Amino acid sequence: MCFCKWYKRWRSRRRARIYEGPHAEVDGGTRIRRDTDAPKEIESRELIRFSCRFSALSLMEEDTQLPRGVYDFGASKGEGGVSSTVDCNNPKVLGGERREVRTEEFLAELEQLVREHNVAQYNGQYYKVSGLPDFYGATVDAEYASGETLYCYNNQDPFLPIPFVRELCRLFDLSGEDGDA
Repeated sequence: MCFCKWYKRWRSRRRARIYEGPHAEVDGGTRIRRDTDAPKEIESRELIRFSCRFSALSLMEEDTQLPRGVYDFGASKGEGGVSSTVDCNNPKVLGGERREVRTEEFLAELEQLVREHNVAQYNGQYYKVSGLPDFYGATVDAEYASGETLYCYNNQDPFLPIPFVRELCRLFDLSGEDGDA
């Protein structure tokens, strides 16, 4: 087995052990995990994979200037460029998932947003409340060329800075019928 496959399998098992634990699916329970080894600052500036899910369901549109909904953003570097996906379950924002191929400058701008809004400060945090009817929080999962990773999850609280999410909407060309998002 090559080192890459071994490392990915090891990281997956480690993540499952740290974040899920043996009693992961207890109804009504709360699971809080913090990976103390997760760096709060990412050295690399070369982002190769990014995904973010953010819920604005529990937030007031007047306060956030984001239409209610669950937003999904994704980008990954490939041979033909950068594959990006964006989706929102609010039909006023987007009628369905949109996929595009972009240049590598897109990932550089995305990495700059992550750095500018200090998303790495949440690295290693995992907070899950079982039994919630829908996703009301936020999650970020990013991988860098250096092997560094950024992962944070909370299914109850949308902890990401609102300006960061608005900038993601701008970067992914996501806007509502009236041009707002």
